[in-house]
Amino acid sequence: MNDDTEMLDRAATFLERESKQLRLRTATSGEEALCTLRADDIHCLVSEYVLPGMDGVSLLESVREGFPTLPFILFTDAGSETVAGRAISAGVTDYLQKEASTEQYAVLAERIETAVDSTDTEDALQESEERYRTVVEGGHDAVYIYQDDHFTFVNERACEMTGYGADELRGLNVWSLVHSDDHERVRTIAENRLRGTHDVSTYDARFTTKDGETRYGNFSVRETTYEGRTATIGSVRDVTDRKRTEARLKALIEHSHDLVTLVDDRGIIRYESPSVERLGYDPDELVGEPALEYIHPADRSHVADTFSRTLENPEVSPTITYRFRHADGSWRYLETAGENHIATVDVEGVVLNSRDVTEHVRMKEAHEDILARMTDAFLALDDDWRFTFVNERAEELLNRTAPEIIGDVIWDEFPEAVDSAFYHGYRDAMRTQEPTTFEAYFPPYDRWYEANAYPSADGLSVYLRDVTERKNRETTLEELHNATRTLMQAESIAAVSDIAVRVARDVLGLPVTAIWQCEDATPRLIARTAEHRTAYGESVSASDRRATVETYETGETVTRETRIEGVESEAFVPLGARGVITFGAERLDEFDIYYAQLLAANTAAALDRAEREDERRAHQWELERQNERLEEFASVVSHDLRNPLNVAQGYLDMYRATADEDHLSRIERAHDRMVNIVDDVLTLARQGRTVSETRAVSGLAVTTNAWGSVETGTATLDASWTATISADGSRLQQLLENLFRNAVEHGQSDVTVRVGTLDSIAGDGGMQRDRPTSTTNEAATDRGFFVEDDGPGIPESSREAVFESGYSTGEQGTGLGLPIVRQIAEAHGWRVSLGEAESGGARFEFTGIELADE
Repeated sequence: MNDDTEMLDRAATFLERESKQLRLRTATSGEEALCTLRADDIHCLVSEYVLPGMDGVSLLESVREGFPTLPFILFTDAGSETVAGRAISAGVTDYLQKEASTEQYAVLAERIETAVDSTDTEDALQESEERYRTVVEGGHDAVYIYQDDHFTFVNERACEMTGYGADELRGLNVWSLVHSDDHERVRTIAENRLRGTHDVSTYDARFTTKDGETRYGNFSVRETTYEGRTATIGSVRDVTDRKRTEARLKALIEHSHDLVTLVDDRGIIRYESPSVERLGYDPDELVGEPALEYIHPADRSHVADTFSRTLENPEVSPTITYRFRHADGSWRYLETAGENHIATVDVEGVVLNSRDVTEHVRMKEAHEDILARMTDAFLALDDDWRFTFVNERAEELLNRTAPEIIGDVIWDEFPEAVDSAFYHGYRDAMRTQEPTTFEAYFPPYDRWYEANAYPSADGLSVYLRDVTERKNRETTLEELHNATRTLMQAESIAAVSDIAVRVARDVLGLPVTAIWQCEDATPRLIARTAEHRTAYGESVSASDRRATVETYETGETVTRETRIEGVESEAFVPLGARGVITFGAERLDEFDIYYAQLLAANTAAALDRAEREDERRAHQWELERQNERLEEFASVVSHDLRNPLNVAQGYLDMYRATADEDHLSRIERAHDRMVNIVDDVLTLARQGRTVSETRAVSGLAVTTNAWGSVETGTATLDASWTATISADGSRLQQLLENLFRNAVEHGQSDVTVRVGTLDSIAGDGGMQRDRPTSTTNEAATDRGFFVEDDGPGIPESSREAVFESGYSTGEQGTGLGLPIVRQIAEAHGWRVSLGEAESGGARFEFTGIELADE
């Protein structure tokens, strides 16, 4: 390259004259040279130092950025040590100063050829080293190097073949592996090689594995250098199976010969070799017979056509396979090669060399049958991407039969696969000639496949395995992991339980799910899906309850079959000390159980966290309630108790002044009121919001007892509440006593009080005061009880106030009876609401009641 056009033309002329191998392109600037490099396949760049826009060294630096190995010769008359130093630093291939004579172009041409050859050699060497490394490390043959009769290098295949580890082999003497009976022969081969008789020794020998087994190897050995010292490198292929097969067939092979047959131009047998006896014939009995008479009818046309072509053109030597009738009537496959020697003196016929390939054909058929029946889809493609073979599984996958698709281009059949992972994976395998494994999603079938592509000289073999289920499992695990974060963020036991059953339904595909809390080995349902309610109804069988208890007590997952509609399999998975989570489905496999156990473990951890949070909030709420009660007590002491005390003090002063004993009765009534107030305040203060141990309590019995403990006068009790519930009997009786006393004190003397069963959930009347929600049995909240009277009732505007301490409309009332009622209900986890009875009286409803097992 030079900016002097005349100089360029002269240089090009001389260089092409000096070397017939050179094809030159010229450029007058550095930019033009770079453009030419990018556009054409240039093997060497020769440049002047002085150029327009940039000097030759600057051009060299630009070339090295994009073409690091391209030979670059600086050919200049502006040479100096500085220029040479810069050029060498930039990676110049050669540096040549111009001379006046034309002989310099011969030198330049030689330098160009040398630089190009050297670069090609280095590239080829690097490629060769990479191929060699791949072959050594991944090949089927064992490769080893030894010096002084000890191994210094072994590949992985050598370890596999001998049973020794690499470190063990490197410490072994070579001759300890060679079978003792082969020592002398192998040493002789090695000595001949060392004397130069053979550069490479190839031979078969026996070797002994670590476990003492004798195997056969085909060895290829030559001398080399390793780490600067003379060494021996060898490769060995395990040919044990081949040797054993040869040994088994040796007797047969010694007496076995190909069938040699001579037929004339009419196809009449003129000679048959003795080996035809293997087909059950005496050679003489076939002589004179038409050969086609012994060919399978389906193959005769093909054999006859081939025979005719051989007669027409003596240069044609076809090889065909066909069926030949055995003397016993069976058919054997023969592979026959024919040569036309009609014109040859003493022959005058077509010589047929035949061998029995029946087993080979049947093995091929068996192989094709295996490919056809294998569970993986198998397909073969040629270099033009045309189908050459598909098995039955591939036919199902591709939705084409073999006759429909053989010969078609895969990308024409499936244009939607172009630019997909399949397309790029197959292309990479063909381009690199390396096996390729990848996973890809195929939208037409909504399936994931693992593809293993194996290139060959003929094209590409592809195995496709459906991995959709595995990918789905991976997706399920990821979604379950995400759901776990949501579980851990839930702040209450109820919220955790609700989320857990939804995750089982929506993520794991297990819609019939429920969570049981187990206390004292008594399972209590705390959360379930709508599908669980549909499948099991309002009550769960005793058998399921027993399985739940068994799982809880043993801490082991229980699975079983069932006959519930839509549920054929059940799984009971422990939640640690929390309880049990149950799953039902038409079929539960091992992955369903695994996912269920993961969800159960995560749910148990989330429940532990939620319980701590519930306890913290409950403790905070209790502190707030205690503060409220302290304020209530202060109000009672400062106001409600002060009023009767002032009344008593006033009447006492009047009695002292008048001595009228009527004042003493008024003082006595004031004292009685103060006693009632003190008793109620003590009830609130001592019992608080807790209940003692609950047990099964008869609603009718406790109602009757409470009625008998209250001065009811002429009032009437109508009790129809017969349910058995779980409660603190004494606290429940106190609740009813306060309600009965309230009805008698505020109603008519002949008031009627009714106690009965609620058949549906009632509202809470706003009386729960934002108490933290407790978890209750869903099935148990469908029932409750009510207490109502036919008295004057309580105005709607006062229904909330009556539950506040100190509120009373009766002259002798303390205003604490109904707060005690509310307190006892809340301590049990019940909801209480106040409304109006049909008669117009007051109606108290209690819900959230847990039914007891009778």
